Amino acid sequence: MNSKLFKTFSILLAGVIVFSACEKDDPVIYGDVVGTWNLSALTGTYDRKVVTKEGAEYSADSYDLVASWDDAAGFAAAAGVDAALVKSITDFELASWEAGDNAPGFPTTNVFDAAALAALGIVMQGVFDDAPSKDKPGTYKITGTYPSVRLNTETCTPYLTVPQINDQGNYTLTFDATDAAGTIALSPATDLEQVLPPFPDGKFAVNGDAGTLNIDFLDRDSHGSRYSEVMAGWSEADDRVISGLSQLPVNTLGGFFTTPDDPNASEETSASGYVADAALAPWGPEGAGFGYLTWYAFNIILEIEVKAADVKSPLTDLDGDGELTPTDMIIYMHADNLAGGGGTSYVGIPYALLVDSSNPAAPAPVNDSATDFALSGLATGAGGKMKFTILSGLCMPVDETIDFKSGWTSAE
Repeated sequence: MNSKLFKTFSILLAGVIVFSACEKDDPVIYGDVVGTWNLSALTGTYDRKVVTKEGAEYSADSYDLVASWDDAAGFAAAAGVDAALVKSITDFELASWEAGDNAPGFPTTNVFDAAALAALGIVMQGVFDDAPSKDKPGTYKITGTYPSVRLNTETCTPYLTVPQINDQGNYTLTFDATDAAGTIALSPATDLEQVLPPFPDGKFAVNGDAGTLNIDFLDRDSHGSRYSEVMAGWSEADDRVISGLSQLPVNTLGGFFTTPDDPNASEETSASGYVADAALAPWGPEGAGFGYLTWYAFNIILEIEVKAADVKSPLTDLDGDGELTPTDMIIYMHADNLAGGGGTSYVGIPYALLVDSSNPAAPAPVNDSATDFALSGLATGAGGKMKFTILSGLCMPVDETIDFKSGWTSAE
């Protein structure tokens, strides 16, 4: 009896062992990457190169950012001249870009740590399911919100927005010798609208004990030639990125349009400011190394073009430097002053107001930068700094790549 009981018990025990062996979890193919992760850090380095291409929206041979003189229409009315003509001769080109140039403001790197992500409302969660077998990919889902630079194409003004992301697709890992890092390939589902681009050569590193995952990849599906590295077909209408610029930083000390690398550049950009340049130094603060485009400076510069085309008394290279510059025009005006010629500029300003000829041996341009130009001063020939406004933003097609480095923390 005891023997039969022992045999029966042994059979049951063997069954339990076999059953338990069948219930044992299969080995995890993708290791510590499998699980749920919350975005904790994100760095994006954006590179945009200007494009000129047939079929591309806004395509042009040259992309010119133009500012218009605030008093152009008022001056035209006061002087009784054509407003379009005044605008054409007073519009000022602040900057210009051609194909192959860096788009304005690029390359640029945006760094978001956990605090910055929270402040902007950027929340992303990634769920990475394991591969069913070694010869098949795993699946992923990314949900939440993400940072995106969009463009108001009516004004060509960029702005930051935080839209929703609800991505899914397949992923494949190729481990290196450490079994904790390697290459990640992402294949978004093709039947759904996706945010993340496909890529075959991302890099990952995972630390299961610390609960951290890093994924780095290069987004190139908006680059006209490099897109073929990640996708089969390019759509000019859907894949082309348009970059925009409608304002510039202004120098906080001088109030003139400047560049972001100016140590005195304002943190905020503006569509309104003065125009200043080193070549305009005679019409600026003494010793500053720059001057403003003032009403007097403008008259002298405009007069260069007018007199260069004058068949009776053309302006020549009077200082012998090989080109026509304000210095040549100042010498020309000075000679007219000394001769009592009574010359006036194209818009009617007497040469005697523009150039001080009190020292016959040393003509000097009159510096009118201490005040702002006012229409009321036209009657007395007063000058002043000219104020300009960017009335129309500049849109331009670009080739874009984004180098993303993302950090994730385990949610489990």
